[in-house]
Amino acid sequence: MSEQKNTISTDGPEDPSVKEALEKFDRESLVRDRLPRAVVQFVMAVSVLLALFHLYTSFSGPLVDVAQRSIHLYTLLGLAFILYPLTRKGARDRVPWGDAIVALIAFGIGVYMLMVSDRVIASAGRINNVDMVVGLVAILLVLDATRRVTGWGLTILATLFLIYGFYAKLSFYPQLNEAIVLATCKQIVSHLVYITEGLLGTAIGVSASYIILFILFGAFLGKSGLGQLFNDLALAIAGHTRGGPAKVAVIASGFLGSINGSAIANVVTTGAFTIPLMKKTGYKPNFAGAVEAAASVGGQILPPIMGAAAFIMAEVLAVPYTQVILAGIIPALLFYLGVLFQVHLRAMRNGLEGIPRSQLTPLKEVMLKRGHLLIPMAVLLWLLFEGRAPFFAAFWSIAATVLICGTRRVTIGLSLVLALLIFEPQLRALLGGHAMPNFPASRWMLFVIIAIPVAVNAMRARLGMVAEKMDVADCRDAMHDGVRNAIPVAVACGAVGIIVGIATLTGIALEAADAVVTLGQQIPIPMIQLLVTLFLTMIASIVLGMGLPSIPTYIITSTMAAPILLNLPMFRELAGSNETAIFVAHMFVFYFGLFANLTPPVALAAYAGAGISGGSPNATGFQAMKLAIAGFVVPYMFVFAHSMLMIDATLWNTLWVIVTGVVGVLLLAVAVEGYLRRPLNPFWRILAAIGALALIFPGMISDIVGAVITVVLFLLTKAKSETTPARAV
Repeated sequence: MSEQKNTISTDGPEDPSVKEALEKFDRESLVRDRLPRAVVQFVMAVSVLLALFHLYTSFSGPLVDVAQRSIHLYTLLGLAFILYPLTRKGARDRVPWGDAIVALIAFGIGVYMLMVSDRVIASAGRINNVDMVVGLVAILLVLDATRRVTGWGLTILATLFLIYGFYAKLSFYPQLNEAIVLATCKQIVSHLVYITEGLLGTAIGVSASYIILFILFGAFLGKSGLGQLFNDLALAIAGHTRGGPAKVAVIASGFLGSINGSAIANVVTTGAFTIPLMKKTGYKPNFAGAVEAAASVGGQILPPIMGAAAFIMAEVLAVPYTQVILAGIIPALLFYLGVLFQVHLRAMRNGLEGIPRSQLTPLKEVMLKRGHLLIPMAVLLWLLFEGRAPFFAAFWSIAATVLICGTRRVTIGLSLVLALLIFEPQLRALLGGHAMPNFPASRWMLFVIIAIPVAVNAMRARLGMVAEKMDVADCRDAMHDGVRNAIPVAVACGAVGIIVGIATLTGIALEAADAVVTLGQQIPIPMIQLLVTLFLTMIASIVLGMGLPSIPTYIITSTMAAPILLNLPMFRELAGSNETAIFVAHMFVFYFGLFANLTPPVALAAYAGAGISGGSPNATGFQAMKLAIAGFVVPYMFVFAHSMLMIDATLWNTLWVIVTGVVGVLLLAVAVEGYLRRPLNPFWRILAAIGALALIFPGMISDIVGAVITVVLFLLTKAKSETTPARAV
């Protein structure tokens, strides 16, 4: 795209006002960014080494759980104390001695864990007094790092769980003495620190094996120009249509939000361009900010990345990652169609136009310039659906990214390194004098992943097709950026580990679930009981997800809220099997936990959008909820129709769910906007809402009712021509 034409910058916020908004609403962005050169070089070196460690273990296989997770957690914990100030007003241009000492302690605990892990495992989790002190320090460091990086919300929650854990264990004893208190401390510390149930539990395990690699993948994609490709594609496809800038925001923010992992950061960075453009087109500030917020939050449910939470879900549920991807396709489709329908209806009602085609880069030109960058995404999906492990797929997707846009020196060097890795077992045997192992046929296919990007890169260079080129410095910077972006995830996963560890140690999650189910059992009618329980679970998930990133949101809601549904007999009856019930429950709470970012009073994504648009924070939040109305309805839909998640679904069932779902979210948009070719009075809006719910609820009778209402609405509005633009809302 030429400099004269519209474009979206993906290099991060350079405008001071945008940067200020990002730091205000996204605590993760408040970092020391003016450090001395020596400190910067140290952070760079540690980041690159950690990235190379994870890249190598993703190909060769990870270390034992405790070792892999300890290296990951405590290295990133140390970097957190170097990069994140003690308070918001803390020094940004230096590292105080206190923080430097704490960082060294964090690195030291990581080394200590590697030294004692075998002993602790061999003794079935028994620890001595020194281990206990080190463990307590580790817990305190994780809590402080969580406060610095993510804010007070998750920190307070983890602290409350920790206090409850000590209370629950000590309350068993009628009288306390020093020996009992010491034994209890050792039990809790051992459970939380030294075995894979707390800090080193599933959350950090997935972070250390999957998420870090996909964050690195996103960093390399950023250097390659894929983010710009998404933006340019959105502009080329939708920029010229009615209300085009809002549709561009929806499409671009959806794709970028999926690989970004932070809805708030996506709102600020992408919204810095899209929100002013929407306002220029004629959208009101509240609506413009809400569109960007809804689209960015929706990116967390958009396959294949889903904000990295999909990897944890696959690990927790012990299901193939591809199952999570497939399950997320139709709900994400309906969510984004719901937003796009409202945007289009608002544009029609207010007579808004799009961007003139003369100001947009044609689709053909966009694809010629950067279309080749879709190949790494194709490699990722191919390997995943081939049944390869996500970390293996991520490794080769990163390799394909560098090969397809690297300089000549980088491309040749990386190709040789990859070839050596492919033949590593044979080279080890040759150098060690051992018998030569067989060379699996599947490894030959890896040369295709090398050959195709290299060939495309060479052909584009020969034809003079100019696009981004990655040199050694770009690769280094990508590894540095990826590791820095992984710090909030690792720290949050550590804090979540405290919550989950205490929950499993005390059984508080099941007790809370039983209490909610008991409350719902007071209702005699099973269907109403189910709907009330679903509603209470929705509220619980939204409350638990307030102010949290997507990954801790999923882990906390799946631990605390999902058991509510699983303890309900009718829910399990609808599911048909225990595995399906668990999967549906986890998807249900995950969705509503994410939508907490759009739900006042803690709608951080909406508040960030309002900060850029100049609108009212709460009004923007409520408008974002209206735009995301399909997202609040669809989870109820897949509770009753598992085919929406592609579970036990035939092709016909899937197509029928898609058709009825699409028409249903269209009627929802009509009901919310009050417009279909002409303004609608309250009666017709209520009728549209009834038709939407009838189509969304599975069943032949309900579908017929919804279809009749749809036909009636369209026939009534077809006879009347589109009215003059109504007042802007």
